[in-house]
Amino acid sequence: MKRLLLCVLVLGLGAGHAPGQKVSGRSATGAFTVAVTRDSAGMAPVLRTRVISYDFEFSEPSGNKSLDPRETGRLRVVLTNSGKVTAKSIVVRVIPLSAPVEVSYNDSITVGDIPVNATRYAIFYFSATDAVPSQILTFQIDIHDPLETVADSRLFTFLTRERSGR
Repeated sequence: MKRLLLCVLVLGLGAGHAPGQKVSGRSATGAFTVAVTRDSAGMAPVLRTRVISYDFEFSEPSGNKSLDPRETGRLRVVLTNSGKVTAKSIVVRVIPLSAPVEVSYNDSITVGDIPVNATRYAIFYFSATDAVPSQILTFQIDIHDPLETVADSRLFTFLTRERSGR
């Protein structure tokens, strides 16, 4: 049910969405595992909770909620660390659930360290070629550090629209 609702929101099919309005979703905030750090003397291990939450927003230039030929859309992921320890070496990835046709994109961004109570951004660009067909594209957003996942994965979906008269 959550996936269906999220897809409806990202596609802009929910009530009250004006043309050209950006839509966004929010991940669940959770305490995922613990980071093991050392005390000030560097001796005893100390367990600290990491809490990474994120918002994401997909937009495209024409405002019609579809990526048209030769358009470039933007997925902005906003990450916030509200835990008690710096999140180290964070990487954000977008993974397609099926291969996009005639759409290129950057699939991984190294955000780096996110200090406590800090916010960082990862911006992905999706460019449609002149020959892009009409399709529904779904991607999974994964956020992790070198050891494991640090936030719930979320799906986002957008449409591409082929040139009329093809």
